[in-house]
Order: sequence, then C-alpha cells, then structure tokens
Amino acid sequence: MKASPPRWLALVLLANMAAVLSSCRTAKSVVEAVEVQPSSFLTHAKDLKEDRKHSPFLGNWWNRDKSVLAAADRCRKIYVAPVLYANVRPDKTLVAAVEHDAGWRRRRLPVLAGYMKDQFEAAFSKAKEPRYAVVQAPAADALTLELNLLEWGPNTYTGVITRQAVDFFTFNVGGEVALRNTRGYMAIEGRVVEPKSKQPVFEFADKEYAKVVILISIQDFRRYGQAHFAVKEWAAQLEKLLRSRAGERVADSSPAVLFNY
Repeated sequence: MKASPPRWLALVLLANMAAVLSSCRTAKSVVEAVEVQPSSFLTHAKDLKEDRKHSPFLGNWWNRDKSVLAAADRCRKIYVAPVLYANVRPDKTLVAAVEHDAGWRRRRLPVLAGYMKDQFEAAFSKAKEPRYAVVQAPAADALTLELNLLEWGPNTYTGVITRQAVDFFTFNVGGEVALRNTRGYMAIEGRVVEPKSKQPVFEFADKEYAKVVILISIQDFRRYGQAHFAVKEWAAQLEKLLRSRAGERVADSSPAVLFNY
C-alpha cells in the first residue's frame, strides 16, 4: 500500500498563507453575515482567522511548530473526547422566550452532546479513505479531538410559522432571509491535540443557522433538526480537512438549499 504524504505538514503551508488569505471570507460570513465568538476554551481563540480557500470554518488556527506537527503526523488514531456543554451561552432569541426556557434546553444538552460525539466518531471511522482509526480512550499514539458547544438555539414552531407567513407575501424569500433570528442555530469550537506534547495542532470555531430553504423544509419542524444537520456537516468537513493535501480546498456548504430534510 502506497504511503500517504504527511497531512499535518501540509497544514504548515496553510498556516503560512493565513496572513495573505485573512481577507478571504466564507459564504456564510458574506451572504448571511454570520460571526462566531470563540471562548477561552481555545488556547488561541484570539488568533483564529477565516481561510475560505482551504477551510469551511469561520475561525482557524494552525500550530507552526514543526516538531509538534511532525509528531501529530505520525499518529494514525484519534480519540473523540466527551463534548463539553456546561458553558453554553444563553439563547436570547424572541422565539426561545415563547417556546422554551433555559431549563428545557439545559435538560436536552447532554443528549445533543452525546449525538455530537457519536457523529464525529462516525465521520472518522466511516470515511471512504480514513486516515485515523477511532479509539475509545486517550492513547500515546492517538490525537485527541476536544469539542465545546458554544451556542444552541433549537428550531421552534413559532419561528417556522412566522417565516412562512412572511414568505407567503414575499415569494418565499422575505421570511427566510429577513427573519434569520427565528431560525435554529448552533455554534461549536474544537481543537486537535498531539498526545506527547499535549499541544494543540489545530483549533477551529464555527456557527451555522438553519439553511434558507427555497422549496420544501422538513428539518425546520424538528427541534433538533438544524443541530443534527450542522453537526453531521461539521464532522464530515473536519475529517476531510485533517486528511487534505496542501492546496486542497474543503468547501463550505451553501447557506441556501432547495430541499431540507
């Protein structure tokens, strides 16, 4: 079997281009003006930058220490740690006040955190060309993926009904675009840690709102619909990014879709 080229060293090249590409913006930051504010969970939260030509995430930071990157590149296993959610930010949207309180959401956070862990493990273990074998405990030869749930606004029936009412008079556009804050949303942050040095080799943060749906939306009628959809996308994108070659682009999905199941 032909050995694959070092992936983490390829990230060094991407990091060196960060200053040049810092003006590049992702589709969601341009089209929907979406921003994410990482927390102190990330060591390099203030250094995260967009890099549309290579990463789908709103914020990215790569370690430039060649020794740490070389050690990470030798790892062929990955451990997905339990997802943290204790410091998730309050949902201050109007529809949240109408349909659920902080207690309702707090009781459901453990379920969502468990779903996140399962989906990220599945993305790595079921990839067509997997680079890492998923392990169930930290190991000396395994990278550790640490994830933190920053924000979660569940889908609401109030939001769906409001958007649909506006869309009826605006050709299915006004409600979806103008009333973004009635849509479900989610924000996460994470880091990949090299086992021996305990140093992060990659840190990221991202935020997603429920997609603007042109024709039919089923997902919007499920409380966890947007969150589940976003988590699956993030997991697949991160897996692909960590095995990408130098110069290879991992594109973000479109903020608008025809159907949303």
